[in-house]
Amino acid sequence: MVTEQVTALLNNIYETGNIPADISKSIFIALPKKPGTVECEHHRTISLMSHITKILLRVIMMRVRNKIKPEIAAEQSGFVEGKGTTNAVFTLRVLIERALEVQKDVYLCFIDYTKAFDRVRHDEITKELTYLHIDGKDLRIIKNMYWEQTAAMRVEGEVSSFQKIKRGVRQGCVLFPDLFSLYSEVIMRHIEDYPGIKVGGHNINNLRYADDTVVIAENESDLQKLLDVVYSESQKKGLELNSKKTEVMVISRKANSLAVNVTVNKNKLTQRENFKYLGTLISSDGRSDTEIQARIAQAKTTFQKMKSILTNPYVSIQTRKRVLECYIEPILMYGSEA
Repeated sequence: MVTEQVTALLNNIYETGNIPADISKSIFIALPKKPGTVECEHHRTISLMSHITKILLRVIMMRVRNKIKPEIAAEQSGFVEGKGTTNAVFTLRVLIERALEVQKDVYLCFIDYTKAFDRVRHDEITKELTYLHIDGKDLRIIKNMYWEQTAAMRVEGEVSSFQKIKRGVRQGCVLFPDLFSLYSEVIMRHIEDYPGIKVGGHNINNLRYADDTVVIAENESDLQKLLDVVYSESQKKGLELNSKKTEVMVISRKANSLAVNVTVNKNKLTQRENFKYLGTLISSDGRSDTEIQARIAQAKTTFQKMKSILTNPYVSIQTRKRVLECYIEPILMYGSEA
């Protein structure tokens, strides 16, 4: 009976395009990126929405995904079925290894966007979906859901008043991964023909995992050109590169480390000897020794914290083994495929 009522409601919404106010409402909660932080920028927001809204959006997602999926380049590993962070890390390490084998240096820029998901423009999303010839009714639902949405913040049990949201994709919305992937894809298409690192006849000048982007070149001048285009096109789409957190690195086997002078909006970027990319440490010598040592140290620290459980004779060996496999082993083995 309930299923029939929900089906009738959703069919009515789909046919008319009229979305009830309750369905377009969502509540945002802030999750800290670091334990105990009180700074706003060190939190990410997740939207909580009704189950009816999720069902409606999942149906729309399955209808539009077939048209969005072919638009996403192979360089994108985020929100892609069958891919994850390990794919991006592995690809980057292989690129570095191949370049060093033929005595080539690798110039990397790890791009950081300021609140990327919150700066997506709704009119630009609509434009791209229209260009893909998304079904009119599906597009109307997406447009009405995003243009008419209202949201409130919940902090320590208290909920603020509901306000209209004029931009951004909601983290927690089932549609947001596909919409953001398409949005960022439009930006990166402008650097397709720029030189990067060639492997097996393929030119690769960027790798992405959602908004975590690394731009790749063989020299400083090519890297600067790539960054100039990415910065310019990102600005057009409302995305802002954070020059304080965007950092560069030169990977080389040469005895003396190479200095790189690359700028974004006239701000010189910081050069690093090591950079943590998607949870793994990339070193300027192209080797994994530092990362392996760091993995062992992190696993050892976690083991010490849980020692009271792992060495407790009153806890069964099977339970202790499961705790070890759940909490210690993933830390030690993360990225080991690369």
